[in-house]
Parts: sequence; C-alpha cells; structure tokens
Amino acid sequence: MYSPQKHYLQSSASCLGFTLLELLISMTIVGLILVIVFGSLRIGVRAWEKGEKDVGSRQRQRIVLGLIKRQLASICVREAKDEDDGLFLVKGDNKSMEFVSCIPMAPGNQSGLVYVKYVVKADDGSEGDCLSFYEKNVALLNRNGDLDKLDEDDFFELITAARGIGFQYLKGRTEEQSAEWQQTWDPDVDEGFPRAVKVILEGNENTSPIHVIARIEPEVNPR
Repeated sequence: MYSPQKHYLQSSASCLGFTLLELLISMTIVGLILVIVFGSLRIGVRAWEKGEKDVGSRQRQRIVLGLIKRQLASICVREAKDEDDGLFLVKGDNKSMEFVSCIPMAPGNQSGLVYVKYVVKADDGSEGDCLSFYEKNVALLNRNGDLDKLDEDDFFELITAARGIGFQYLKGRTEEQSAEWQQTWDPDVDEGFPRAVKVILEGNENTSPIHVIARIEPEVNPR
C-alpha cells in the first residue's frame, strides 16, 4: 500500500545523501586549493629568501670591490733605489698580486703605508674561488722575512663562492706597441708600474662578469 509518509522519508533520505556527497566533494576541492595555495606560498617565500640572499651578496661584493679599487688606485709609486725599495714594486699574476698602498683596508691599520697581498684560491665551502688579502704596516714589516710564506691565519676573506676571480695589468704605450692588458706583472721584466689594474669577478652563471679598473697615477709620490 502506498504511504505518503513513507515516500516522504525515502525522498528526504535521498536528498540528505546527495547533500553529503556534495559536501565531501566540496571539502576535497577546498583541500586541494589549500594545498596549492600553501605550496605557492612556500615557493614564494623560498624565492624571496633566495632573492634577499642574492641582493645581500651583490651589495657586499660591490662594497668590497669599491674598497679594493680604492686601495689599488692608491698604490705607492716609488722608484726602487736600492734592494729594500724592491718592496714597493708591483708584482702579480692572474691569481695573486702584491704591492704597497697608501690606503689601508684592514681594521688594525689606521694610517701609513701598508704592504698588501691579494690571493685567489679555491673556496673550501664551494666549487668556486675565494679572494683573500694580507695587509701589514710597512713600518712593522720584517723585510728580511720570507714574504712568500705568510701565515694563512693572517689573511682576511673578501669574496667567497665566486665562479672566477682574476687580475690583469695594463702596460703603458710605447713607441713599439700600444697599451695592452696582460696576465702578469713582473718588475724584472716590466718596467715601472702598470697604468691600471683590472679585477674581474664572475659571480655565477646567471650574471655577467664584473670588471673593476683602478687607474694608477704615475705622478703620485709617497709622503
């Protein structure tokens, strides 16, 4: 026998089941949306952190390169009159250089002439290069000691994790040849001082190399 009440209960149960199914589907969709949103936020935060790190690294590199340029531009140009004055000659290759500058950069040296040595070596924390430097006041320097065997603990790191770092030296123009950049500067072969020194920094594969050129004025004399 047909019962209206029974038919109403069956219809209500059918509607209730359909509503629960829709709720489950909606919750699933919301869950997927939340997963996508939080995943995007996580990727965005990582990209922001990496960007901040890269910006900080580039700012530090610019500051360090500015200090290096300032020190190189203040190389003490002095004619070597005796064996001791050989300390004041510029000597270097593509991965190291030594000279005397009027501008100190290390915290402990406030003024006076300083002996400086830049060295590029493999970075222990990465597969790239590390630029470090040694600096000491000329008045406190033991000239009789072997400057080629300096203590590594006395070196300060300037730039780390670089893809490549190198030096080049500008030889002045002569009657026989025009001015040109060369990989080495040997005072036994090259007369006088280079007209300029170039520092080449290769950061990473996504950035172009940075070229910093410090001009050396031949007429500058020490005090």
